Amino acid sequence: MSQKFQQFYWLCQQNMDPSAMPRPTSQDLAGYWDMLQLSVQDVSMKFDELHQLKLSDWKVVESPERKEERKVPPPIPKKPPRGKLPITREKSLDLPDRQRQEARRRLAAAKRAASFRQSSASERADSIEIYIPEAQTRL
Repeated sequence: MSQKFQQFYWLCQQNMDPSAMPRPTSQDLAGYWDMLQLSVQDVSMKFDELHQLKLSDWKVVESPERKEERKVPPPIPKKPPRGKLPITREKSLDLPDRQRQEARRRLAAAKRAASFRQSSASERADSIEIYIPEAQTRL
């Protein structure tokens, strides 16, 4: 943890130095600080758990929150059954979601086309013969 803070200090020093290459931006520093905050919060939560264990004479007591977390949701099938079409509500999606969904469709179509081309090319590759002319030498 102290190494992360030292690295943040070094990044701050680099940010203030106009001749530093590459010079970290304020956004870089803010992003790194956010990551540090997550680590600090994680450590704080672990200390809170230790404090709770100490109060309960070092006996593990599961809180209702943890019991809910451990409930495993039912598995979701990866592919919908063949006769049924999945229900999509594109009208209710906002613009970024629609764009993301359209990009996924295009990517899937491109992958299918590439797979088809590759399989047909491998079938044709069996019948291809390569002729290499003999090397000509100077006399």
